[in-house]
Amino acid sequence: MGGFGSGNTGWRPHLESALCLSLPKLRHWGYVLAGGTVTGKLIWTYGTDQYAGSIRVHANEHGGWIEMRHELRERAQSIELVAVAPPFGGVRWYMRCPYTGRRALKLYLFNGIELFCCRDAIRPRPTYASQRVSGSDRIMAQRWAIRRKLDDPGDLFTILTKPKWMRWRTFERYEQHDNALAERENVHLLRLLGRLQKKRG
Repeated sequence: MGGFGSGNTGWRPHLESALCLSLPKLRHWGYVLAGGTVTGKLIWTYGTDQYAGSIRVHANEHGGWIEMRHELRERAQSIELVAVAPPFGGVRWYMRCPYTGRRALKLYLFNGIELFCCRDAIRPRPTYASQRVSGSDRIMAQRWAIRRKLDDPGDLFTILTKPKWMRWRTFERYEQHDNALAERENVHLLRLLGRLQKKRG
């Protein structure tokens, strides 16, 4: 199965851009209960709280259905619940993707697609935005994260300073990690300079 977007190599959505229906969270919130019917509302957040839809769950020890109505799309959807009995006992719950038929713990609603579906229904497969950050940008983000943990207002070129409240062993671990990241960053910069020189030559 090629999946949605298989004919357009430039179309590769971020998972952060989709509405996510997480079965573990639904169970944690008490929506999925064996032998009962639960009715409630789901609220997704787009910067500010925005009501997106309602949910009704029919479930028993063998399986069931999630009946949803997402107002942003003005349509309803029924998602099959599958109860699997592991060898060690108990019940493990999954949702069935309406497009691939695969069991999944999370389903996503992307722009341009009518129903919630699993990641494998999309081609090319969606990724997190952080996975598309270049190597040097990712390294710099990690170095800035270390400085935030150290409450260090400096830049990436100054020597790290230990906060008074931090143990030396912990600080030295952060310092070693930052030095290793700095070396990797230098390798990326040297490669970039080499490419630029080749283009000019």
